[in-house]
Amino acid sequence: MIRFLIRRILGGAFVVLVVTLAVFVLFGPVLTWKSNISPARLYAGKNPSPQQIESVKALLGLDQPYYVQYAYSLRRLVLGPTQEERDRVCPGSTAAECDQLLGRFGSSFAKQRSVDSLIWSRFPVTLSLAIVSALIWLLISIPIGVLSAIRPRSLLDRSSTVFVLVGQSLPVYYFGLLAIYFLAYKYELFPLSGYQNFALSNPWPWLYHLLLPSTVLALQFAAIYVRITRSQMLDTLNEDYVRTARAKGASESRVVVRHALRNASLPIVTMFGLDLGLLLGGAILIEVTFGLQGLGALAVEAAKRLDVPTTAGIVLFSAILIVVANIVVDVVCATLDPRIRLE
Repeated sequence: MIRFLIRRILGGAFVVLVVTLAVFVLFGPVLTWKSNISPARLYAGKNPSPQQIESVKALLGLDQPYYVQYAYSLRRLVLGPTQEERDRVCPGSTAAECDQLLGRFGSSFAKQRSVDSLIWSRFPVTLSLAIVSALIWLLISIPIGVLSAIRPRSLLDRSSTVFVLVGQSLPVYYFGLLAIYFLAYKYELFPLSGYQNFALSNPWPWLYHLLLPSTVLALQFAAIYVRITRSQMLDTLNEDYVRTARAKGASESRVVVRHALRNASLPIVTMFGLDLGLLLGGAILIEVTFGLQGLGALAVEAAKRLDVPTTAGIVLFSAILIVVANIVVDVVCATLDPRIRLE
């Protein structure tokens, strides 16, 4: 298991390295050559003079060759800003003040803050939304998918098919606007927008503000998971080891949960890890629709303002989360099925 974990971590580190190169090329040379967008000009403010642009290039290290810039950005991501960068970007500032301006992901052009601080200030909102949504869609989809597989072509099975079609057909932003109008505005069952920080002493305000957007987001994912759970369970229930367990007199609940569901859960766990990793990178449509100031909303703001470091930082941060989620999924799948460790 340890060798399997080491291989997955090394593979994930290589993927992150490739992603850092791709992000640097897209938001550096490609952006400059194809879109004629100069990061130094954006940082310098409105109507900068050529001298100001050149001084900003020197300040940000953009006057160096691209391979040198990439090496500095990669080192900053792993080890943090160097003392030379701190002296150049924020001279005379304390370490705490400089950390607010310069971070591992760079400095925001629009807000004059480190991208790290912007990401970590918005990440709790996105994390809360992802966790609550994931719990809702798992609690809905797994039981419905299992029951539909146990009783195929029943009323429940046909109703779940309709649920799947409706859930996958309705755009999340359209369904979200309907939910806001009827459940928040007209009947005032939920708040119209906003977010409350989590408090262990009283978590209800936090959950109350997240319940409606999380449910809207979860219903779309639940529709997909119902279909996959049903399909996997139908295949697993026809396997020989399930027939053998029934022939030995095992109870139906034991056959379904311990034998069938455990083996059918591998694709579900794989999809869940990927979907959760994607959501942790920002659920843009839901966050914008419900006024949640998470990573998705931050990405939209940065794109509108052409804030290149913030946009690149969010993309890279999301990629790292997805890689970590993949490693966790591989470990869980290897725990459920030891044969995977031999691959």
